[in-house]
Amino acid sequence: MKKVTILTTAFLVIVPFTSLLGQRGYYETVEEEFKASTDQPLEVLLKVDAGEVFVEKGEDEHIGVVTIRYAPRKFRQRVEFDDTKNRLKIYFEMKGLKTVDTDEDPAEVTLQLPHGVDILFDSKIKAGEVTMEMGGLQLHEFYLDNWAGEVEIRFDEPNPVVMDFLGVNAKVGALRLVKLGNARFTKADINGGIGEIDIDFTGDLQNESQAKVDLDIGEASILLPHDVGIRMKIGGGLSFLSQKNIDRSLYSRGSIYYSEDYDETEKKFAIRVTPGLGELNIDRN
Repeated sequence: MKKVTILTTAFLVIVPFTSLLGQRGYYETVEEEFKASTDQPLEVLLKVDAGEVFVEKGEDEHIGVVTIRYAPRKFRQRVEFDDTKNRLKIYFEMKGLKTVDTDEDPAEVTLQLPHGVDILFDSKIKAGEVTMEMGGLQLHEFYLDNWAGEVEIRFDEPNPVVMDFLGVNAKVGALRLVKLGNARFTKADINGGIGEIDIDFTGDLQNESQAKVDLDIGEASILLPHDVGIRMKIGGGLSFLSQKNIDRSLYSRGSIYYSEDYDETEKKFAIRVTPGLGELNIDRN
């Protein structure tokens, strides 16, 4: 395996003496650049045990940057880029089962992705605060698995390519998905566990795109676009225990809801919602 690291900058020390490396307040900052090829998709694997995670579109078409700020007494990190396979792996792991105070022991992972290459993105984050601003990236696949914490994923700019699959699995905490239509996915699978969920499907939705939303416990709000014909099925799971508030512009034909303009609108969107225990709000903007 050929590993390429173009730039590495390491450590910023808060305390004045190297003898204090094991004490609170000491941290290191590691920054690495990588250059992605356009011959094949850039595969990104991001695995984080705990901390703050920020992902966004970088300034360069082909060069990306990974920055990790962490307390070495609590965490270990590893960044690998294989230029033969066009594959980036980022690991940020805790050293044993320790409690973490991010004020005392920093734990921050920032990833700036190149915007001129096709990307397959896979992330597994156990706990923390996650912010991903994925608009403008050439994403063919996107997947996030989060065990606990606060998650916000935004697509403020349209994806320049059609995304084959978008998957989000959040087990405990708050989940906010903004302008998912701009992801331009063909299929989406969103699973919400326990907590508050806010899903916004507005943006440049693909015609005949499909989404599944499975909910467990908590309040869920789903925003549907007004300029797309909607076909929505609600049922299964704990549907009989959920309180449903559905936009008046949607009417039912049996167990399926349609937008009033469904038959006349060229662009259509099919969504299936499995409610959980709690309140479900469906609005159309």
